[in-house]
Amino acid sequence: MVVGTLKWPLVKTIPDLTGKIALVTGANSSNGIGFHTAYQLASHGAKVYIGARSDEKAGVAIHQMRTSNPAISADKLRPFIADLGDLKAVTSAAQTLLSEESRLDILVHNAAILSMPVVLDSYGISVAFATNHFGPFALTKALLPLLKKSAETNPGVRVVTVSAPAYKLLPPGIKFDSLASFNIELEPTQVGDAAFTRYGLSKLANLLFARQLQKNFNKEGIKALSISLHPGLIKTDGTFKMVRPENQQTFAQRMSPPDGALNTLFAATNPEVWEKKEEFGGAYLVPHGKIEEPIGNGANDKLATELWETS
Repeated sequence: MVVGTLKWPLVKTIPDLTGKIALVTGANSSNGIGFHTAYQLASHGAKVYIGARSDEKAGVAIHQMRTSNPAISADKLRPFIADLGDLKAVTSAAQTLLSEESRLDILVHNAAILSMPVVLDSYGISVAFATNHFGPFALTKALLPLLKKSAETNPGVRVVTVSAPAYKLLPPGIKFDSLASFNIELEPTQVGDAAFTRYGLSKLANLLFARQLQKNFNKEGIKALSISLHPGLIKTDGTFKMVRPENQQTFAQRMSPPDGALNTLFAATNPEVWEKKEEFGGAYLVPHGKIEEPIGNGANDKLATELWETS
């Protein structure tokens, strides 16, 4: 069974999503929160595009979801194939989606590389930063016409970006004003190594991206919400690799992936979020459904604008 007993009854508050269309990146692993986000959206009636790097991975995920819940019809789950670190592939996949659909109600930026040394791609950008920030940025910009069109007839479109409190590990004075600023080397902290601090840099970008996107929505009069969030401490394959041996016991107490999807599902579907759009628009949420004011670099609106313009 894909979904076990959830610790929080939020799933019961998810409304009927029949007629809505969603895209969730990084939704192929049953041990990840993207998978369970997509599964719940589809289980509540939405047509969901399963973001994955290959048709094979998307196909396995779709099979697992339909096996767990046979009520999900075959036409409710579709693959969305793109490596978010490859901007050309992202743009191409987005164009295909634009040609196939007339609306997009929910866009969840979930895919991420958790921690790796600085390795540059063909554009001269860190592979991890490109995947975690530039991929979602390019995907959103490419799909913006569809999001805008959907919001005109169905107000309350959501763009949800999964961030993390790792952004708090960064020293003050972070800049996003050049290519070099995306590739800066950072010092290790008591929490993790230098690669994990760099992961925090990309999570800062996610938070600031979501804040600035909401400002853009407001400026253009687009009836949509952009929200970033911390999903919670979750037991996944990726997070296990980052756990120091002395922290294994703490890791064992973390949330399961199904529970880890709950904050994302709240942001993406809960009616209260749109009813209180002035509060939730551009906000950073912590489990579950609570607004937390960002601190340090995360509260720097000038930095958010700088990131958007440089990107």
